[in-house]
Amino acid sequence: MQPTAALVHNLARKLLLTTLIALALGSAPGAHAADKSPKSSSKVAPHLYKWTDETGKVHYGDAVPPEYAKQERKVLNEQGVEMKTLEAAKTPEQLAEEARLTAQRQEQERIAAEQAAHDRMLLATFTTEDDVVMTRDGKIAAIDGQLRVTRDRIEKIETNLSQLTREAADLERSGKPIPDALNEEILGARGQIQRYLDYIAGKRREQEDIRAQFEADIRRFRELKTAQMEGPKQ
Repeated sequence: MQPTAALVHNLARKLLLTTLIALALGSAPGAHAADKSPKSSSKVAPHLYKWTDETGKVHYGDAVPPEYAKQERKVLNEQGVEMKTLEAAKTPEQLAEEARLTAQRQEQERIAAEQAAHDRMLLATFTTEDDVVMTRDGKIAAIDGQLRVTRDRIEKIETNLSQLTREAADLERSGKPIPDALNEEILGARGQIQRYLDYIAGKRREQEDIRAQFEADIRRFRELKTAQMEGPKQ
């Protein structure tokens, strides 16, 4: 809804008169001193504003009432032509949605950047798919070696534990008390065996993770090599 010619004309005359009075005051005695005061303000071209109240009625004026200052307003020139729109203040729900979308976009960008870096690593490290397979098998074999060493240690501890438990059993059968040091040795051996077993379980999980990661890497490597052979898409 555009303002009527008479209304715009009256508002323009009012703003022009206000401007002329301000200019006249500026030329009065002491005005130059006032201009040098830190509190002096720069001249601002008069504007007309257009806004709508809660009933849908359109209003015009040289200032927007405080109760409508946070909603959408139009800035008009002296001819009543819209120059720009001042957007309404966003609701908490709108701000929260913007924040959610921003976080989502940033996460997508982070994932894309990580994938691009991983792709570069694959192409720079491996020449053929067989290279990827050999690297995977080498990592798994290295863990297998660690597991063999750990199982050998468990066997030695179990042998020692068997001897300790026989000593404790012999003392019990003879009615003699079992020394605290012997009990501590037995408990220590059992604890050490359990720690080694936990270590083996962790290494087994590590091997499964390696297999899963390299399976994905092999698929991705094939895709990258195929794209290289096909060349850039037109």
